[in-house]
Amino acid sequence: MTAVAQGSLHEVRGARLYVQTFGGGTPIVFLHGGLHHFDDTFGSQREYFAAFHRVIGVDQRGHGHSPDTSQPLSYRDMAEDTAALIGKLGVGPVDVVGHSDGGNVGLLLARFHPQLVRRLVVSGANLRATHPAQELKRRGEMSPREIVERLGPRWRDDYVKVSPDGADHWPVFAAKSWRLWLTPVIIAPGELAAIKVPVLVIAGDRDLAPLEETLEIYRGLPRGQLMILPATGHDTFTERADVMNAAIRAFLDAPEGKKGAP
Repeated sequence: MTAVAQGSLHEVRGARLYVQTFGGGTPIVFLHGGLHHFDDTFGSQREYFAAFHRVIGVDQRGHGHSPDTSQPLSYRDMAEDTAALIGKLGVGPVDVVGHSDGGNVGLLLARFHPQLVRRLVVSGANLRATHPAQELKRRGEMSPREIVERLGPRWRDDYVKVSPDGADHWPVFAAKSWRLWLTPVIIAPGELAAIKVPVLVIAGDRDLAPLEETLEIYRGLPRGQLMILPATGHDTFTERADVMNAAIRAFLDAPEGKKGAP
């Protein structure tokens, strides 16, 4: 059975975020990765979870169906946007599932707005830009044209299909996203200890972030759980959809206080 979406734009903090909702029950907010949006990140999750939860898919500012703003992108701003959106929808506390940049946003949301998050799942999250200082400097000095050439045509084609800003805005958005990824510290390791909600930390054994950094996230969380997927890269939600769906459902639905539960 195909889940029928209700999509709309919501004004929050000077941005307009496109939100899709499916199903009913306990709400789950899905946060996509960089240059992506809800539809192309969680296509294998929305109908599965909509069968027993209310799925809320968010396109962050400038991503997917959400128009861009004149501001640079930042993980903290996206976390604040998400917090404002949850408040506006009146659905908190919610479960949060984030991939890549969305995982980073989820960690910041749980850190600074713990009252809005019941449980959190992150896959492919990272604490910091992993490049050496000289490489960070070089990448930070790249022009929009160089960035567009580096990313290649696939990202542009996916962007143009859905963006309300049109093809001419692609170099601007690509450069903003590229610079977001150069954030030296996304969340300090010491800040993880302040996240008291249960967190399931997931990564592929061939993920983008070093495995050691994934372990650092897991070990820094008071109520962290860890799942490393073998023979899997960064795109865990598509490469290993069945495993991801089953593990996330078990984590989110486990009763409090039960042995092995969050």
